[in-house]
Amino acid sequence: MDIGKAVWTGMILLTGSIMDLRKQKLPYVFLLACALGSIVLAAVKYQGEWLQTAGGVLLGGSILLFGKWSGCIGMADGIFITMLGILYGAAGSGEQVLYAVFLTALAAVWLITVRGAEAKTRVPFLPFLTAGFVIYMLRFIVCG
Repeated sequence: MDIGKAVWTGMILLTGSIMDLRKQKLPYVFLLACALGSIVLAAVKYQGEWLQTAGGVLLGGSILLFGKWSGCIGMADGIFITMLGILYGAAGSGEQVLYAVFLTALAAVWLITVRGAEAKTRVPFLPFLTAGFVIYMLRFIVCG
């Protein structure tokens, strides 16, 4: 695992999570800077992994389109998933998204049963995506 890629990903996810929790909206300039940085990082450092990258972009793009169509996933979440696809490919980004979805489901069950939240209560997804990235990194470090 490349430390530069991990630091970049952690930095943009953590910053985005803080903004998402505070305002539930991310500035377009921030999203554009993160996307361009991810593209440049992938193009310069990770040549030869284009098939995995294309699969990751396809995964992120389909989630982005589904979110736009259904309204249940924010555009920023889809953009971040696409950035993860650029950096980690289809398998890596898919694993991180599955961790995030699982953690979101646990939080939703807790919110509904303990806090009495409604089923339509909106929960920022980016903090869960950040947690999914941390689990992915820990799994990668421990298991190799």
